[in-house]
Amino acid sequence: MRQLLFIVLLCSIVFLGCVTTHHVAGYEPHVRPLKDISYQIVGDAESFTSNFNLLWFFNVTPLASFDRAISDAINQKNGDDLIDVSWYIERQYWIVGTVNIIHIKGKVIKYTE
Repeated sequence: MRQLLFIVLLCSIVFLGCVTTHHVAGYEPHVRPLKDISYQIVGDAESFTSNFNLLWFFNVTPLASFDRAISDAINQKNGDDLIDVSWYIERQYWIVGTVNIIHIKGKVIKYTE
């Protein structure tokens, strides 16, 4: 019984250390200069990238990248570009380090010839 109480207490201490913040970073009509040809909207897409910093200083995973998140969102719908793009940054603070997450949302377009 004491072991179970100790494990529950230890888990509650670890999980109480998590604090999450959201920071709305912005909105852009497009991420790249649009070509001067017509296009059609394929659909909405969302993507995110994240990284983990051990003890708040040491990068354990590759840094979160806007370009990677944008490319993932475009590739979800097999499109050519992304318009009406909004993004926000989420940070989670844990006892062992921080997690940074970049969320991207927009409309995927495909150029028509």
